[in-house]
Amino acid sequence: MRPIHTLAALAGLSLIAACSDPAPEPDAADGPDAMEDAAAPRQAAEDTAQADADAETGAETGAETETAGLPGVDIYIAPLSWVGNIPAIGTLTNATARPGYDNQPAFTEDGTSFYFTSGDSEHTDIWRCSLDCTVRTQITDTPDAGEYSPRPTPAGGALSYIYQAPGGYGGEVWLDAPDGGNARSASDVGPNGYYAFNADMTRLAVFSLDEGFPLKVFGRFEDTGIVTAAEGIGRALYAAPDHDSVYFTLPREDGGFAVFETGFDGATPEHRFDLPGETQDYAVFTLPDGTDGFFAVDQNVLMTRTLDAPWHSVADLAVHDIDGVTRLAVSPDRRHIALVANDPAGE
Repeated sequence: MRPIHTLAALAGLSLIAACSDPAPEPDAADGPDAMEDAAAPRQAAEDTAQADADAETGAETGAETETAGLPGVDIYIAPLSWVGNIPAIGTLTNATARPGYDNQPAFTEDGTSFYFTSGDSEHTDIWRCSLDCTVRTQITDTPDAGEYSPRPTPAGGALSYIYQAPGGYGGEVWLDAPDGGNARSASDVGPNGYYAFNADMTRLAVFSLDEGFPLKVFGRFEDTGIVTAAEGIGRALYAAPDHDSVYFTLPREDGGFAVFETGFDGATPEHRFDLPGETQDYAVFTLPDGTDGFFAVDQNVLMTRTLDAPWHSVADLAVHDIDGVTRLAVSPDRRHIALVANDPAGE
C-alpha cells in the first residue's frame, strides 16, 4: 500500500464529521441507492410504516428499501483516448436507453461489457450488458429481494454485490458466478450499503448502515475484530486499483466532499484531495505509468486529476446532451468511461 502519513488536521475524524455541515439532500438522479447520502435519516429507513407512506418520495429517505421512487437514470458509455496521462472523450451513447432505473455501472475485467443495477417500481436486479447493450444478460432474478453495487472481484472469476433480503434495510456482501447461479454470502457483517475487497479477498471494507454510518474494516476468515476507520462517510467507497488500500469520502465544511485513503487494516486515513464543487462521486483507475487517476463531474464538466496534480477539465458534457451526472466508472484498460445521467425522456 502507498505510505499513509497522519496529518495534524486529521487528529480526530469523528470531530471532522461532527463539525461538518450536513451532506446535501440526495440528488433526484440517484434516488434511494443504499444510503445515497450519509446524512440521510436512518430511522425513516428502519420504520416500515413510514417507508410505505414515503413510497412516492423514496429519494428523500435515502433508504435502499425504498424502491417505489426509483428515478429514471441511464448509463452512457463513451470511448476514451489518451496522450500520456491526458484523456479525451469520444461520443457518448445511451447504452441502457430504457424507461426505469439503470445505475451503478462496473466494467468487467476485460472491459468488453459492464454490470449494473437495474430496477423498476418493485425491486432491483443485477444485469450485464455489452458496451452498446445489444447483448443484455440478467444475472439475478429475485422479485422479493434486491441486489445492487455489482463489481467483479479482484481475485477474478466471480461477481460481488450487496444482497438485500425481502423487507431488509441495507444488506450483506455476496459473491456469485459471473453469469449468476451461484449466489452465497461473502460476509455476515451488515447491514451495509457499499464495500471493497482487498487483493486476496481476505479483508473487507464496508459502508456500514449502523448509527453514524462508519467505515468498518475487518478480516473475513479470522477473528481479528472490526476496526472503525472513520465516521459519517459518503457513498463513494472504492478499493484502489491495486486493492491494497481504500478510497472513501467525508463531507467538507463548505458542503462539498473530500477523498481520503486508508489501508485494509483501518489505519488512520489521510486526506488525499477535495472533489470539485459539491459532487460526491468519482471514479478511480490506473494510469499507464501505474499511478492512480480520478474522474469527477462538476457542473456538467468532466474533470480528471492524479494524486499529485490538480483537477483539470476534459470535456463539457452539455455538448453531449446529458446532464445530472452522478456515478462514473472506467474500464480496466482505460478505453471506455461510463456515466450515469438523467433519462432524457424523464422516465
